[in-house]
Amino acid sequence: MKSRPLIALFLHATLLAPSFTSASDLVGWASVEAHGLKTTAGGGEAAPITVTTLETLKRLLADDVPRVLVVAGKIATGPKALDIKSNKTLMGADKNATIHGGLSIKRAANIIVRNLNIQGAGVGNDPADAIAARESHHLWFDHLNVWDSRDGNLDLTVGSDFVTVSWCKFWYTDATNDHRLSCLIGGGSTAGGTDTGKNRVTYHHNWFADLVRERMPRVLFGQCHLYNNLYTCEGNNYCIGSGSFASVLIEGNYFKGVKDPHKFADGNHAFITAKDNIYDKTKGKQETGLGGTDGPDVGPFTQPPYSYTAHPAKDVPAIVMKGAGPQ
Repeated sequence: MKSRPLIALFLHATLLAPSFTSASDLVGWASVEAHGLKTTAGGGEAAPITVTTLETLKRLLADDVPRVLVVAGKIATGPKALDIKSNKTLMGADKNATIHGGLSIKRAANIIVRNLNIQGAGVGNDPADAIAARESHHLWFDHLNVWDSRDGNLDLTVGSDFVTVSWCKFWYTDATNDHRLSCLIGGGSTAGGTDTGKNRVTYHHNWFADLVRERMPRVLFGQCHLYNNLYTCEGNNYCIGSGSFASVLIEGNYFKGVKDPHKFADGNHAFITAKDNIYDKTKGKQETGLGGTDGPDVGPFTQPPYSYTAHPAKDVPAIVMKGAGPQ
C-alpha cells in the first residue's frame, strides 16, 4: 500500500488525533484484573495536589496512600531517581511540566504517570534510565515525552506485569551516545526465574522518533501487544525484538524508513505475529512465526484479554504525531 508523505499526514492530523485521554480511556494489559486489582486507577478520586519542589514530591510519593500529584514547572531529581510507591497518579499541570533525571518504581502497584516531559540524565550521568520499573504491576504510562536517558527511556524488568504504554514519544538528541536502547521488557535471557509468566505489556499509539537505535521494545518471556505505533527513527539497528520465550502481536503499526521492523532477538524460541502493518521504505527483517532454536516452543499470542479498537495503519502517522506526548 502506497502511503502519503508524513508531513501531509501531519497537516491533516487535527481531525484524527484524540484529545487528552481520561482514566476511563485505559486500554491494554494495565486494565486487566489481576493480583487483587480490578484495573489501574492510580490515586483514583483523591483531590489533586500541585507540587513545585523535589522535596515535596519525594515526600508525597514515599508511601502507599492514594494521591494525585500534579507537577508544575520543572523538577530535577539529581543523580538518584525519584521513587514512586503504590496508588499514585503523577501528572503534569500542562504540556510544559518536566521531570529531569529519572523515575523509579520498585515493588509497587497501581501507578499512573501521564502528561509529562521526562528528560533523562544524559551520557555519563545518573540515573541510567529515565523510567525504570522493577517487580511491579498495574502501571500506566500515558502521554509522556521521554528522551535522552543514558540507557533506557523506559525499562520494565524483574517480572513487571500488567502494563500499558500509550501515546508516548521516545527519542534521543545525542548521537554520540552508543546506548540508545529505548524500551526493554524483561531482565535478559537468563531472567526466567523472575520473568516467566509475567512481562505482559501493551504499547499503543507511541512514537519512536529521532536517534532511537534499538528496543522499541525488546520483549523477553512475556506477551506483548503492539498496535498503532509509529516508527520514524532512520539509522536504527532494529525496531521490535522478540526473544527468550516471548510472544508478540504486532498490528496496525507504521514503519517509516527504518531497518529491521521486527525480528527475533536471540537464539531462544520466541513467536511473532504481524498483521495490517505498513512498511514504508523500510529494509531488513520482518520476521514472523516461531523463531529461535533453543528451549520449549512458544505459541502465538493473538487474542489479548481486553477490548480495543485499532486504527488503520495508514492513519497512524497523522494520529500519533499529533496526539503523542503531553497535551
